[in-house]
Amino acid sequence: MDAIWTLGNQDTPRYAPLNADADADVAIIGAGITGLTTALTLAEAGQKVIVLEAREVGGGVTGGSTGNLYSTLASGQASIRKKWGDEVSRDVIRARSEAVDVIEALIERFAIDCQFQRQPAYRVEPANDSKAGYDWDEEKAALADAGLDVEAADHPGLPFATQGIKISDQAQFNPLHYVQGLATVASDLGVIIHEHSPVRNVDHKQGTVTTDTACVSARHVVYATHTPKGLNLLQAGMLVSREYAVSARLKSGHYPEGIIWAMDPFHSLRSYRQGNEQHVIVIGEKHKTGEQKGDHYRHLQEYLQTHFDVEAFTSQWSAQQYSSPDGLPYIGRLHGQDTVYLATGFAADGLTWGTLAAMIISDQVLGRDNPWQARFDARRITPGKSATQYTKENAHVARHMFKDYLSTEKLKEADEVAPGQARVAKVDGEELAIHRTEDGQLKVLSAVCPHMKCIVHWNNAESTWDCPCHGSRFDCDGEVIEGPSYHPLARRIR
Repeated sequence: MDAIWTLGNQDTPRYAPLNADADADVAIIGAGITGLTTALTLAEAGQKVIVLEAREVGGGVTGGSTGNLYSTLASGQASIRKKWGDEVSRDVIRARSEAVDVIEALIERFAIDCQFQRQPAYRVEPANDSKAGYDWDEEKAALADAGLDVEAADHPGLPFATQGIKISDQAQFNPLHYVQGLATVASDLGVIIHEHSPVRNVDHKQGTVTTDTACVSARHVVYATHTPKGLNLLQAGMLVSREYAVSARLKSGHYPEGIIWAMDPFHSLRSYRQGNEQHVIVIGEKHKTGEQKGDHYRHLQEYLQTHFDVEAFTSQWSAQQYSSPDGLPYIGRLHGQDTVYLATGFAADGLTWGTLAAMIISDQVLGRDNPWQARFDARRITPGKSATQYTKENAHVARHMFKDYLSTEKLKEADEVAPGQARVAKVDGEELAIHRTEDGQLKVLSAVCPHMKCIVHWNNAESTWDCPCHGSRFDCDGEVIEGPSYHPLARRIR
């Protein structure tokens, strides 16, 4: 199923693929919240902008997000305060609050129909849970010190007793409808958007961005791709994970209102109304990309059935996260490149970080000062705050490189894979990703990820091939879905 945000999504404008060489002031790769907010801002400043999107507008991480907008962090404010101190903790809240206000202002200014509303955020745990032990005093102190209105949680509408805190004046919306609205406004201002135009190469020195069919030449290039494409040192320290979502209609009972983070150990809940129909959404089951274990959608369905009177499940989807080693996003100029920009390391907080990234990058392109540029600089080096995760993630990559090549099973023929199965196996000395569809169609690909030559793993929940090293993902035909890889998995004829 698609994300719930696609409901009522007929009559959506579509944009033709790039089919001829073109010139621009700025080429933006990615038509999510980062790319389109940047494009709109630059177009209003008189820049000629071309946006290249591999799929469709909002079809990546933005369209798979929670639709929650908040000043704090989903993982909690106390951890960032402990790592960085009071000043940085305050800056995170101030910068993110400013970004949420920018989203609200754009919605009002351009009359974007995306169900935006201000809502409180709750961080709660089951009442009288002996296994809980969350430090509420530490979290409240971090939030209050940064200027947020925090109080003991009143009842957030969950059908079980909880205790925790409430943060006022946060927000929710439909993220897909929002970026589709941004695309319409940007297009009206002269931004040229090309869907179904996956980028295969970027030449930083020449300022060229190449797809399968044509090339864009630009003075500035922006990677609005959630992680930079190709090889980049930032990827070495990034924790890449996936999280799942399930929505349902209820037979009876109340739908919870607001942003709810339930520390049990962690589920994110919210409601969403489309027309006359209301849904409850639960997000959770996070795991490292390429290391899926178990039926994550079923576990979320069981969670909803345990706590709510479910009538029917309506959608299920997943999204990818990139968490930086020092807890802050990387936004701004690429190392050694003054006209190439990136934004990554958003963790689970990408809608707000993506908007802030657009504000910072747009100002850099236009030669304007931005108060947040230095704080989230993509060129910063913070070994004291980053070393632990860098060490873990590089060991993780090395382990997969060693283990996956040595432990690949051997098959005499790809035909040994049964309908509905997918296996990574060595056939005639080559590692292959083999999938046979339920109707018997055999699809054989190289199992070697083009990015860093790791072996991909099958994600049964999504029917995708996922790389455990740096998060590149491929559909069952081998095409890149997301991640740093420019190129698809090579097809093999068997």
